[in-house]
Amino acid sequence: MKHRFFVSADQLQGDSVTFSPEQWHQLHTVLRLRIGDCVGVFDGVEPVDRRVELVGSATGRVVDEQPQPPEPRTRLVAYPSLLQRDKFELVLQKLTEIGAAAIVPVLSARSLVRQPPDDGRQARWRAILREASEQSRRGVVPELLPALSFTRAIERATSEGTVVMAYEEERRRSLRKALEGAPQTVSIFVGPEGGYTAEEAAAATTAGAQLVTLGPRVLRTETASPLLAALVLYELGDLSSALDDPQSRS
Repeated sequence: MKHRFFVSADQLQGDSVTFSPEQWHQLHTVLRLRIGDCVGVFDGVEPVDRRVELVGSATGRVVDEQPQPPEPRTRLVAYPSLLQRDKFELVLQKLTEIGAAAIVPVLSARSLVRQPPDDGRQARWRAILREASEQSRRGVVPELLPALSFTRAIERATSEGTVVMAYEEERRRSLRKALEGAPQTVSIFVGPEGGYTAEEAAAATTAGAQLVTLGPRVLRTETASPLLAALVLYELGDLSSALDDPQSRS
């Protein structure tokens, strides 16, 4: 379907769909769809896209279902350092498109943004994740977790699985080497505009994170986060549809 919307469980009652006022405005006023037109909806729970015919004001009827492309087997958790508004929103969008399962904003030493996001900012970010999932035809919306300090973020990530941190002073360890024997959860860290401090890099190493190089060129942080996410999934065979590879990692 050309147009696709995320709906919560309470918007689905059997074959009936109730669109929110914001969604109906988008459907009726912005897209100029009419009764009898069809759109796609997904609920983030069932791995299917539903084809829904508009039957009344803010209401629709499910007329067909089709399976969604599978999510990556790897649970990829991204820990991008907080950036100025437009840059961070771009990072959220691209991480969603690539396949991140969860995103945790991080307050690091050189972050220009010094305060955790307020409720309004969190709501806007969740809307960005939802819209990116709709656009990219993902079946789920990534979880947006509360912002953490760098120290707390490293502690949380290393308790869950493999942690890789892009660090421009690292010259030898490749991402492929760092991912050898990676478990189901992999967490990635990318620093702010000024990069990580030497103290942060040392603390991450002590906690069990692996510093990796992304090559000889210095990347903008809004480039590095989605690039690292894509490379991790590629190295683990998860960037393309899992339907293409019947084998799963143990």
